[in-house]
Parts: sequence; structure tokens; C-alpha cells
Amino acid sequence: MKKLTLQILVLAIISIGGLTTAAIAQEKTREANIYLLKTGETNADYPFGLVAVKRQVERRSPLRSALEILTNGATAEEEEKQNLASSTWGIKLVSVRIKNRTAYTYFTMPDEARFSGDGAPFIFGEAVRKTAMQFPNVKRVVVCLDGILDFGSEDDAPPKRCR
Repeated sequence: MKKLTLQILVLAIISIGGLTTAAIAQEKTREANIYLLKTGETNADYPFGLVAVKRQVERRSPLRSALEILTNGATAEEEEKQNLASSTWGIKLVSVRIKNRTAYTYFTMPDEARFSGDGAPFIFGEAVRKTAMQFPNVKRVVVCLDGILDFGSEDDAPPKRCR
């Protein structure tokens, strides 16, 4: 009888520990949207072809977490079943900071990353802006790619540098 009681006690402790771990994990994350490209869609419902997709982000640094997850792109299942694709084309987050309700986001384009067309830089910028603007402490977003603010510009003027 003592052995059975001890086994029940051990199982109860393990069960409580599992719930505690799950509860702690849930407290450390929250739900947020990232914006992925809906291939073949550009209409009023999907400006720039972007759709909101829910992800779990870190509660302590939700903006940074959301932008890192954004650069991961769509899952294989989302690509296959929902026709979703990355809106960042392999671009990686370097840093982000918020000052006076402005999110300053800094990204880099690794050698293997490439925009897929003329509109891609604008889609990337809009995906970053939409992802950042969902957070109440962000009212404006500055997107910087490899030190350049106007990375989508095709004019002959010198590029505008990030500060």
C-alpha cells in the first residue's frame, strides 16, 4: 500500500510540474501577427499581397521576437496549403529599438538573399511596418536595410543613409 501511495504522489508531482512548466511557457509568450505574402493575391483585401498570420512571440520583447519570426517566413504547410511565402526574401534582423514611439529597425541582406522583383522591396518594408505597428508603443516605423533607408528607390540620387 505504501508503494502505491508513493507512486501516486510521484505521478501527482510530475503532473503538477508539467502544468507549471506549461503555464510558465504560456506566460513567457503572447500572440502577435506577422505579415506574409499571399502569392497571386493583390487586391483591397490583401494590400501588397500581405496577410496576417498568428505566431507566438516572446512577451518580454515582442517586437524583436515578431520581426525575427517574420524573417523566418512561412512554414512548409503554409506554403503548400495556403499559398503563403516569405515577405522578407532571406533578409535578417540585425537590431530594433524603440525611441519616442518610433521603432527603428535594422536589417541585413545576406549574399544568398535576393528580392524577387521590382515590388519586393516595398512588400518587405510594408510587412515590417505592419508587423511593428500592431504594438501599442509603436506609432511610426523606420526600416533600414544594409544602412539604406530608401532601399527600394530606382532613381539616380545617392541613397538615404540610416542614422
